[in-house]
Amino acid sequence: MQPENESSDQGRRSFIEEARRGQIVSAAIETIAEIGYAKASFVQIARRAGVSPGLITYHFAKREELMKQVMQTVHASMDKALSERAEGAESHAAAVRSLIEGFVFYFAERPKEIIAIGQIASASRDAEAARSWFERQSAKTLAEMEDMFREGQRLGELREFSPRVMAVSVIAAMEAAPAELLARPDTDVAAYARELADLFEHAMSPPASEARSS
Repeated sequence: MQPENESSDQGRRSFIEEARRGQIVSAAIETIAEIGYAKASFVQIARRAGVSPGLITYHFAKREELMKQVMQTVHASMDKALSERAEGAESHAAAVRSLIEGFVFYFAERPKEIIAIGQIASASRDAEAARSWFERQSAKTLAEMEDMFREGQRLGELREFSPRVMAVSVIAAMEAAPAELLARPDTDVAAYARELADLFEHAMSPPASEARSS
């Protein structure tokens, strides 16, 4: 799933420019996670990136442009990781399990990314472009999950339920995981991921009698 306009923009940039932009984005993530979105100025980000503030403005004319790029970068990275994890799943239920467990593990491995995009998404000042992009991506993810549930129901792999309600519930449970793991750093991540996936697998599975007859 390629973020909008990203492919054509990258085609016009050199390898060095892309590397520098990536360095700035990484520094922005670090800065937001450490001191918060409100204090993450170009000066603070430049300090962590080891570059001048002027170099940041060369690549990102406005702060909201950089924040949108942070959103796109994290989303692309997460999308790739989760897609690879779910690839080859033998059933729709197995695919959902892979997505849920993959998200929990992704956050556990890269907490600063999730903190950063969460703060940008809730920002009330100059992050309108980033928030709008995030909202469109969230709506697309929700629709894709609904479609996956409908297909699983059509094939008899999943019981009858509202795909919309289930999709909203799965996404909400996944998005709640970062706060829980941050609040309780001693949490067994593997056990948490497994329990969360078990919960929805049981909720989606058809009764044993239906599963045997199908």
